[in-house]
Amino acid sequence: MKMKRRILPSILATLAILIGQIDLQAQQEQMYTQFMFNKLAINPAFAGNEKYLGLTGLYRDQWNGFPGAPQSQIFSVNLPKIGEKIGVGFNFKRQTIGIHTNINYSGIYSYKFPTQAGTFSMGIEFGGQNIRSDFSDPRLTAIEGIENDPSIPKINTNINALNVGYGVYFNSNSFYVGASIPKLIRTDLDFDNNNRISEQVRHLFVMGGVAFPVARDLSMSVQSLLKFAENSPFDTDLNVSLTVDEKYTGGINYRLGGANGDFGESIALLAAFQINEQMMIGLTQEFTLSKIRRFDNNSIELVLHYGIGKKKSKVVLINPRYF
Repeated sequence: MKMKRRILPSILATLAILIGQIDLQAQQEQMYTQFMFNKLAINPAFAGNEKYLGLTGLYRDQWNGFPGAPQSQIFSVNLPKIGEKIGVGFNFKRQTIGIHTNINYSGIYSYKFPTQAGTFSMGIEFGGQNIRSDFSDPRLTAIEGIENDPSIPKINTNINALNVGYGVYFNSNSFYVGASIPKLIRTDLDFDNNNRISEQVRHLFVMGGVAFPVARDLSMSVQSLLKFAENSPFDTDLNVSLTVDEKYTGGINYRLGGANGDFGESIALLAAFQINEQMMIGLTQEFTLSKIRRFDNNSIELVLHYGIGKKKSKVVLINPRYF
């Protein structure tokens, strides 16, 4: 109990520092419904949280059928924990929306503090990004015609920038909590070096979850992801899932957001299947609740996780580890 009393204030203090970096006021980081299956993409402190090599790929098609709608791909590599305290990982992310393509790549290092209550981790992420905008795209239209608008360059432009992120994470057998800011530096994102109108804004992600047994071979988990961004409304995901025999997972996810009068941004059905000891596949079908639903065909998201060197424990645990 003494150790728990020491860990909790440390987590709360770190969360306060991270929140202090955010003005809590445009959303540039992509949202993922299946965040619980790839925490490394959001929080660098998760690196090395397992004793096996984890490879995770995620594909998201948001607002399917909507012209220029966002699409995202992520590939994460989470190396086995080195000793009991060091984690290393890598992230590659690609996002497209309209004529814009944003590519992010980063290396991650984390350090862990094992305790009787669980493991507290701190992680740092170093990376770069390339932002490209194709103003020659034939999908662009203008009232007077693209060729008559001098403000549109009609070329393919790109920007390269470096950044650094930070995160903290604590997990025990039955719950976890973490916070992260993927990009701490407000880098200039303008193609014109003489102006600074657009810049990288800071995003704060706070995640947490708890799991508990419901019956024999049946467990329930409740997980949430809170998102804060400068000059953007607060957003959150809430997920409730049931897992049978540690293989079959089904759940529902609700995302806050939308405009005034909307019941939220979306609601999603989630299904995941542990194919074997190494491979897991997850799929979500999201139904848009906001006014965009009149124009789109909803959203889908697919995640595939493969664990190299992952082995099933031969010991039946009375208190199994969920996180």
